[in-house]
Amino acid sequence: MEYLTSNEMAQKWNVSSRMVAYYCKANKIEGALKKGKTWLLPAHAEKPHDHRFSKNKMVIEDNPQLQGALQKINSMDSDNNDIYFTNDVYKNLGLTRETLRYYEEIGLISPERNRISQYREFSFDDVSRLMTIDFYKKRGFTPLEIKKLMRNSKHDGAEPLRRKIKEIENNIYKQQRIVKRLSETAAFREDAAQSEKVFSVKELPLYYVAETFDAVSSLKEYRERVLAFMDLQEEDILSNLVRAVTFDRSGYKGTKMCFVRQAAKKELAGENTYLESGKCMHTVLKADSHDDSLMEEMFFSSFQWAKEHGESFKGVVYIFVRFVELSEHTEHNFYEVFIPLK
Repeated sequence: MEYLTSNEMAQKWNVSSRMVAYYCKANKIEGALKKGKTWLLPAHAEKPHDHRFSKNKMVIEDNPQLQGALQKINSMDSDNNDIYFTNDVYKNLGLTRETLRYYEEIGLISPERNRISQYREFSFDDVSRLMTIDFYKKRGFTPLEIKKLMRNSKHDGAEPLRRKIKEIENNIYKQQRIVKRLSETAAFREDAAQSEKVFSVKELPLYYVAETFDAVSSLKEYRERVLAFMDLQEEDILSNLVRAVTFDRSGYKGTKMCFVRQAAKKELAGENTYLESGKCMHTVLKADSHDDSLMEEMFFSSFQWAKEHGESFKGVVYIFVRFVELSEHTEHNFYEVFIPLK
């Protein structure tokens, strides 16, 4: 008579090998034999009819192995000596081969290996451990964090959970801030198409000047004049820089790069420096990072606008980089320009 293993029969019947073992233990498979830790079933055996469910009512059949015994419930699992192979595990637990290898590599699981083939052989304890790992993984713990919990078995069970809650809440807060910045940047980029080279009057918010230096390329000054004022985990350098340029009708006079912070109101004490806030001529300009004609074009266009609208300038222009469009060979900067009006 031809026999199949419980694993082979499980694939044939489309059930778990554990269920096949249950059928055998419950004497539901005629001719089933147990050899060592593995069940052998006649190849022609038919799958027992499953009476566990009947319409809306679940029916649990009596198990002849129990019959009033109070300590045998868990033994159906704890006494399970079946061997599961990698295919069984990753197909039935929703894991990938790569995940299993990684878990073994970092010491989360340690399946035995067949002495001859060297194939991994998973016990039910290994399967139980994998389900426990998945329990913690679905609650935000990384495999390495789970490994740390295994080593520190004396900890308060709730404490790692509270710590993970706090960590996730902090991450949510950071992600919300990123979403806010993305939304603001996206809104600017969408409006830039209508605002480019269009002059209008707009209020410049109040900006506090934390530091100044000569040019964007003054890299050696960034550590003390820029990074010292930043939260490097949250902020980028570009968004806090503004070029301030002084001018009169004869041309540009001087320039400084400013590291700025938006302020709610001017401080009454101290000697803080602020950008000129209030009513400004406003426009958006686009140019690649090597375009030297932008400043000249802006100079003449701005004075033409002021003449047509009867306005005069205070003699300083502020240029913010609000968006950078990437390409393979260069960058296209979108500048927001404010020129304070008298």
